[in-house]
Amino acid sequence: MTRSSSSQTILLAQLDAIFGLHPGFRPAHAKGAMLSGTFAPSPEARSLTRAPHVTRESTPVTVRFSDGTGLPLIPDNLPDANPRGLAIRFHLADRVHTDIVSHSTVGFPTRTGQEFLDFLRAAATGDPSAFLATHPAALAFVQTPKPSPASFATEAYFGVTAFRFINQQGWRGTAGIAFRLKRAWNISTTRQLGEGRELPV
Repeated sequence: MTRSSSSQTILLAQLDAIFGLHPGFRPAHAKGAMLSGTFAPSPEARSLTRAPHVTRESTPVTVRFSDGTGLPLIPDNLPDANPRGLAIRFHLADRVHTDIVSHSTVGFPTRTGQEFLDFLRAAATGDPSAFLATHPAALAFVQTPKPSPASFATEAYFGVTAFRFINQQGWRGTAGIAFRLKRAWNISTTRQLGEGRELPV
């Protein structure tokens, strides 16, 4: 077992310790809804990057909206279901893809996998104050208001990692991604898993 796979195993075990074992569900953002669609970039986007899904007229996508936590039956209207998640997979060719993983709060509590594991361990004790006192980014993330949205489709989402942009002229830059879905989406689906208010997808 490599160091990377060992760290991942430990991290997954810690998530299971917090949320319990739920076979067949993801250890984080367990409750979600899958959709398929088409991504059509704006003409202005081509000045920022030469990425194929931006330079093409359109690209098929798979989208997953999700509630936070590893609880697959968490009610949509509970504050603990925040932040909401949005993952997009751009299908560039057969078995070739690129992903954007985002959630509805700016930033992330830690910068490294080890720090995130330490954050989870502190949270599992019920009193993460000692950890938060020495990790200001985690404290800011925890204290950031996370209101429940009226709909997944009207929420704002923020990438959890930065991206490097290189355009056709060779310009390079690094930035985070923040976006809202356009109202062109024709979505009227609602779903209900667990007790609580239905949240339109």
